[in-house]
Amino acid sequence: MGQIFELIGKAMADIGAIGKDSRNEQQGFMYRGIDAVYNTLYPVMAKYGLFITPEIIDHKREERTTTKTWNDQTKTTTLLYSIITVRYTVFAPDGSFVQMTVIGEGMDSGDKATNKAMSVAMKYAMFQLFMIPTEAVDPDGECHEVDPIQRPLRPQGSPPENGTVTTAGRLPQAKAEAAKKGPEGPKPAESETPGAYVKRRIAEIRARVKDFDFLEVRAALIAGGVIEDVPSATMSMAQAVALMDAIEANVLKAG
Repeated sequence: MGQIFELIGKAMADIGAIGKDSRNEQQGFMYRGIDAVYNTLYPVMAKYGLFITPEIIDHKREERTTTKTWNDQTKTTTLLYSIITVRYTVFAPDGSFVQMTVIGEGMDSGDKATNKAMSVAMKYAMFQLFMIPTEAVDPDGECHEVDPIQRPLRPQGSPPENGTVTTAGRLPQAKAEAAKKGPEGPKPAESETPGAYVKRRIAEIRARVKDFDFLEVRAALIAGGVIEDVPSATMSMAQAVALMDAIEANVLKAG
């Protein structure tokens, strides 16, 4: 069987948790950076003689644009969007190994889109291989809002999972505007957490709308620039209310 399985178990016992020590300056949330992963894993893997080799088995690139307004000046930037599929092989000193295949995504206005995708793939491969304790899945340290007219990654001709999202994976303009201007929904209870509030609102919408897909609609609202992409683990009550009001306006009012 080889040493690999025994040594991975020993490494898991030594690694421990990796905290959210990096900060996304655009949206203000904390996340676990690739540097923290490397700094934590290096001494443990060196101790047991483990090493990793990556192999990119698929790579896709797209060009997208983002538009931002600052001091009444509008600037449009071209973004490169990379999606890679990487096979990682983890070797033990005796030559035994295990393999895993993961996907990484990265977006950049320069030449670092693939670098970012590689960092994401490596980070989550290590999280899953060594079962590194975390609170939630975190976005990357840099996020972009892509114009709604851009071509998505959804295969052309693939139907949406509900009637509120177009086959392009973006909200129609009328629905996006309705989501922004939609009426306020139910207020949170005094002792209710943001997570509990979101779950309650989802259940209420599903009771009225057949085949309602929360993740699908939320992704379309984020892609259309209607709401921010905020991790559930760090979401405030105000952000939870804004999220569910936008979703309900799209699903129940604009449809």
